[in-house]
Amino acid sequence: MTDDEFIAQLSQHERLLHSISVTFARGDAEVEKDIYQEILYNLWRTRDRYNGQCSIKNWLYRVGLNTAISLWRQEKKRVQTTPITPLMEETVADEPSAPLYDELYRLIDLLPKNDQALVFLYIDGATEEEMASVLGISQTNVGVRIHRVKQKLSKLKS
Repeated sequence: MTDDEFIAQLSQHERLLHSISVTFARGDAEVEKDIYQEILYNLWRTRDRYNGQCSIKNWLYRVGLNTAISLWRQEKKRVQTTPITPLMEETVADEPSAPLYDELYRLIDLLPKNDQALVFLYIDGATEEEMASVLGISQTNVGVRIHRVKQKLSKLKS
């Protein structure tokens, strides 16, 4: 695939790649831009490794997802301190769903990496066929694992 063809594929699947960065950014526009930029960088850097064994869409998604997961893990290891100002407290109070998202991501953090990837694909609205292709498992296994992950999350929530 030529560089121009690869750029055309990136443009065609830009929305898909943005959805990965949005999912992992958790509402932070700057983090979203950083993740998206890192995804594009990794895709460009590894473009010669695409061998055509799967669709270009699945390959782009797989590289993008793995990049985002790697960045997420690095971020989890960093100690972050942010002063809480009255303005920030008001913003958090105005968003009733923020604690729900925080709780969801806290529970997802407790899952193994493969289950985390499955959850993010599920949240992103990927079909079972797409999930199977990205994760390298059968469609039947996807359904079983989704069911088991839901059970795990329910137990962790309790």
